[in-house]
Amino acid sequence: MLSVGRFAKLAKVSARTVRYYESIGLLPSSIRRENNYRFYDQQLLERMERIRELQSLGFGLEEIKDALSFSNSELRLRLQQRLSEVDGELESLGNRRSRLIELLSVATKIESGESVTETERNLYMEAVRGEIIKSLEKKYSKVTDTELAYLSRDSWFYTHPEMGEFIDALKSCVEFAKSRNLILGPGRGSAPASITIFGVGFSSIDPMKYEMIPERLSTQPPSIHIDVEFERGQEFVDYCQELNRKLKFGEIQAFKMPLIDIVKNVHEAVGRAIDYAQISDDSDLVLKHFRSGEIEKIFSFDFSDKALVMKYENFLPGYNGLEKMKEYLRGQEIRSFRDVTNITALWRPHSNEIIERLELYRQAKRDGFKYDFLAKELQASLEANFGRVIYHEDLLRIISHYTGWGLGRSNSLRKAAYKRELESDDDWTEFRRIASKAVADLVQEESKWAFCMPHAVAFAQFTKQTAVLKSLHRDAYFVAIENFERKHGLAWDDIGIRFKGVSLLQN
Repeated sequence: MLSVGRFAKLAKVSARTVRYYESIGLLPSSIRRENNYRFYDQQLLERMERIRELQSLGFGLEEIKDALSFSNSELRLRLQQRLSEVDGELESLGNRRSRLIELLSVATKIESGESVTETERNLYMEAVRGEIIKSLEKKYSKVTDTELAYLSRDSWFYTHPEMGEFIDALKSCVEFAKSRNLILGPGRGSAPASITIFGVGFSSIDPMKYEMIPERLSTQPPSIHIDVEFERGQEFVDYCQELNRKLKFGEIQAFKMPLIDIVKNVHEAVGRAIDYAQISDDSDLVLKHFRSGEIEKIFSFDFSDKALVMKYENFLPGYNGLEKMKEYLRGQEIRSFRDVTNITALWRPHSNEIIERLELYRQAKRDGFKYDFLAKELQASLEANFGRVIYHEDLLRIISHYTGWGLGRSNSLRKAAYKRELESDDDWTEFRRIASKAVADLVQEESKWAFCMPHAVAFAQFTKQTAVLKSLHRDAYFVAIENFERKHGLAWDDIGIRFKGVSLLQN
């Protein structure tokens, strides 16, 4: 007889394993001596060897428990079944290996600029789409038919012959930032409307939450802009610019933004990072500054004269600074954060026409306003804007509603109206034939002033962060701004911009 320790050593398992096998019936009960120690018959070593052999073939413990009582013919049949399963697994692994080799070959061709066949490109983009779906599963826990339907609206990403290289470049930028633990902004321009770009991680804005329209991106080469923290961000800017130089299609630009550093420095000063997503957009922490008009150091509302971007603005006399904005905010009821976003989209006082529109917006909130000539569902979609702020996305819905056109084609017409190139546009001629004069006039007029909703929503994230910091940690926030400006000689509200082809704030 062997003690449990000696038996375990000869069986090449742990004593705990021996006791567990006994508890589930894989081994018969041990013999207990007077000292209550366990002892096992040496002949059981042969049984243990058989158990380990069956485990190595992929059998589970419950299967092994049954197999130990099988006759030779029964065991042979069970082994044949397991062999068939292993053959199937090997075939599946072989197929996966072949697919990975093919994808690696295509990826290498794309990276080196070699031409790929349509079949190769389709294979590669199918794999990219699968990768995006996996990343969305991490964000949503489960990707439902709703998310997949929204992803299908990004189909231009997966069908354009040169888009594979562009998506790879976006992924490379995100991985570069992660590898250096850099903080990125929420994304700029129309990019946040794409669930593919959200899945890649280049934008932190969930487009489904705001019912954005990704089809706007499909009518032009994608131009994707992102902000990065200022002090450590130059390497990221350089990396993105180098990738951008190699791109044959699309554009990627990165901009250093002081505000990202300032927010991070406040978090470090107070000893904790704030989860802004857990604070309601419409909470008093956010809205009280706009309701009181106390908007000093609130992003997008307080642009100082020292900011580089202000050198290229052309505000009307008296509108440069805080006073007119304070007066405007105090002269109305601020109802929600969407209201705040609308005002920042509208606040471009470069002409008397815009001043009039600002006043019309304030009146619409007080007295109500509707475009009675529009379909009811379109009027309902404009209620969040009080009917007086029209975004690009609103125009697309209006055009598509009356024509039945896809949103991509509708966007082409909107762009033509914005550029005032309608006289020779066949779609415009057809649209005027289909829609009423009032609808056509609305599209033509508002296309000149409409704003990009994804950009407005993305930059509103900075507005919210600064409002929350001012509410919770005003002193630390103001000190962080003062320290940054003293150290770098730049205004806290500077943003990276390109003006006449020159990138500011990047060197």
